[in-house]
Amino acid sequence: MKTVTPLQRGMACLCCRKRKMKCDGLRPVCTQCLKANRGTECQYHEKKHVSRTQLLQQKVAKLEARLRELESEQAGPSTSGLRSPSSPPPQNDTVDLSDPLSGAVASSLDWNQDFSTINLTQSIPAAPPTDSLFSDDLTWGGNTIQVNDELTIAGWSASKTASGSKWWEDRSSFCKNKQQLLEIFFSHRHQCAFDCHLARFRASLHLTPTHQPHPALMDAIYLMACYFSRLPPLGELEPHFLKRALAGISEALHQQDRMVQVLQASSLIAVYFFCQGRVLEGYYHSSTSARLAIDVGLHQIRPTTEWSGIQSGLGGGSAFPTDATFPLPPVKDPIEHAERVAAFWQIFIVDRAWSVATGLPSALPDDDHPRTQIATSWPMGIADMSTSPEACMNLPALVGSSMLGGSGGGSSSSNVTLRAKAVMLFERTARFASSSRSESDWASQRSLEMSLAQFSANLPGISRHANQFAPTRADVDLVTIHALIYAATIHLNRDHIETQTVSFEKCLYAASSVAALVRELGEDDYAFLDPINSTCWRTVADVYARMLSGAQVEALQYDAAAITNEMNNLLVAMRRLALFFPVAALP
Repeated sequence: MKTVTPLQRGMACLCCRKRKMKCDGLRPVCTQCLKANRGTECQYHEKKHVSRTQLLQQKVAKLEARLRELESEQAGPSTSGLRSPSSPPPQNDTVDLSDPLSGAVASSLDWNQDFSTINLTQSIPAAPPTDSLFSDDLTWGGNTIQVNDELTIAGWSASKTASGSKWWEDRSSFCKNKQQLLEIFFSHRHQCAFDCHLARFRASLHLTPTHQPHPALMDAIYLMACYFSRLPPLGELEPHFLKRALAGISEALHQQDRMVQVLQASSLIAVYFFCQGRVLEGYYHSSTSARLAIDVGLHQIRPTTEWSGIQSGLGGGSAFPTDATFPLPPVKDPIEHAERVAAFWQIFIVDRAWSVATGLPSALPDDDHPRTQIATSWPMGIADMSTSPEACMNLPALVGSSMLGGSGGGSSSSNVTLRAKAVMLFERTARFASSSRSESDWASQRSLEMSLAQFSANLPGISRHANQFAPTRADVDLVTIHALIYAATIHLNRDHIETQTVSFEKCLYAASSVAALVRELGEDDYAFLDPINSTCWRTVADVYARMLSGAQVEALQYDAAAITNEMNNLLVAMRRLALFFPVAALP
């Protein structure tokens, strides 16, 4: 057991001294102030008068020295560390949880703790009636899951099916426990970029096995549900569902069975690994699903105005590529068409967003070659899509020259489309910033800046606190979309913050906007945030540190203390996010 050393005299924060409370001296915010939401009041009296900038510089120097030491040992590549696109890959086998901005963030996290001790209401709220898959079949306060302050859980680990097998091992039956897992997953599906027609998905669960969702997809969904639940009995089932999902994917690829759902399953597993900070495993699965999406032609599903043409494959050109390596069977109706479009953008979002987080190249191509060019129509909300073909005709426009504009067949304002466009800009600006550039690249930067400005002008604001009701999933989605765009702005300008006033001010505005979004988050929001927010917040914290270490803040007479306070608030938020997604604590 780790012994707790007493805090040296004079090392407690001023806030705890004033209240005569026991302080652990944690920087930048002690545990007492963090629990009481007094992060902005937690300050320390520095006897040596060492500035925060000097502390940051000392920390960076230590990390650089450690990196050189590890490189000299010629160790193997890390399997867990995140890095920025412009930094070299780490050369060690261990996970360094030190944060170059504040070692207190990582050192304060107990990586042996049971994350399921978090209040269950933060991760499984009452499902909204309009977005519930089984709301008419399930009562959340029933006998199987009892939500209260003590997190008492009954029936999960011991229940068996009529045949005597444990419910999670029996694929032939669909019990109430599995219904509840689906409820959990579908309340978090936006964090995986997953979408489908809910009514059809529900009905398919009771069809013959060949017409049900592929077992690999179901196991991947159950895996994510166990992870999102934070319940210890369900957490113990994660290895079981992971192993079975991986085996199911391998078998399905060999048989070419329900390939679209198999690729969705692989993308879900990638998100599972990314959330846990196992980034190379996540990258493997996201890259695999992305490459196979090209092989089956998901990247070139074109919009159609003639449904009869799709059914017959004649007239007006087919909406599906005919030169795919492994062509998919024809779709049966507009809903299946929309679900294939959604599947591609799920794969696209995971591949492109996490390529920025890991600093590894995206697996999806980004060129004009006729075979690999992305031409799939923008995604559309299909949760409540009618089964009537006439109601499904107005599909989004092609991904073309107007892909970042405000128009797009009436669906461009939907969050699914906005998110896809935001991720596209997020990745393109990061790739541009990490590449070696010349003066001739000014036009490319100007084009990206104009795309950002055009997209931002059509981006809806967040009015989540305009009423007394709890925030909706759409509100949390918009937080992520805004954060991605602000991070993209920083990508384009951070290299010039020390030399160009305009770049400095753009970075400061974008960083302050993200900090304002974080301040508006409630405690219940963190479990529903897309974990890619951690990369956006890390980008903001990094640019704040560069501002404080440069001369622009003083030259332009900006309040360095205010910038420092914003950075500290971000670090506190990242610590909270890391309780749900350990990837947020990686450097």
